[in-house]
Amino acid sequence: MTLKNLFFDLDGTILESSRGILNSFRYTFDEMKYPQLSDSELNSFIGPPLETTFARLSNGDDAWAKKAIVTYRKYYAAKGMHEAEPYDGILEMLDNLQRLDYKLYIATSKKEDVAKNMLAELDMSQHFQGIFGNTPQSHSKTLVLRKSLMNTQSTPETSAMIGDRDYDIIGGLENKVAKTIGVLWGFGDEIELEKAGSDIIIAHPQQLLENIR
Repeated sequence: MTLKNLFFDLDGTILESSRGILNSFRYTFDEMKYPQLSDSELNSFIGPPLETTFARLSNGDDAWAKKAIVTYRKYYAAKGMHEAEPYDGILEMLDNLQRLDYKLYIATSKKEDVAKNMLAELDMSQHFQGIFGNTPQSHSKTLVLRKSLMNTQSTPETSAMIGDRDYDIIGGLENKVAKTIGVLWGFGDEIELEKAGSDIIIAHPQQLLENIR
């Protein structure tokens, strides 16, 4: 079947948002009296849900993890979210896809209201027919994408998941979408995306169109 519905990850796929995310982690670690980590370690936290990251760092202390998430989100809402911008070529890619009548959506592990606010602030909301993210009921990429497919009445057979991390590819595969597309301009690399089972890997936004038709 022909692809009609394109579900995009946000951080590392549509937006270069690393500065705000890393600053939010650094602030949280200071507030929680947790040792600071290297940039390479922090970069590995971009993409996975905060619940997954802080659970891993908490050594089983659920209360610590919950407080860390609250601390992170408070800083991110005040400062971090304002430090993002679209990657080069993204706006042109979105315009071209819309002209060809593809339906574009966001499926992100970021909190849903924050994702909506970020895209509105950047005047990008009009590119997407739905923006779906982390809620208490769905915080993994698999659950976010499942919710996105259901709410938009998109069939997996006509849908693709596009993202820069293995979580995006795994979420697409677990929802049985027609294509999973890994991108190399974000925070994952080719080895990670291949290992996750990505159908296609592209290096530039302009390559998307030729790989979905």
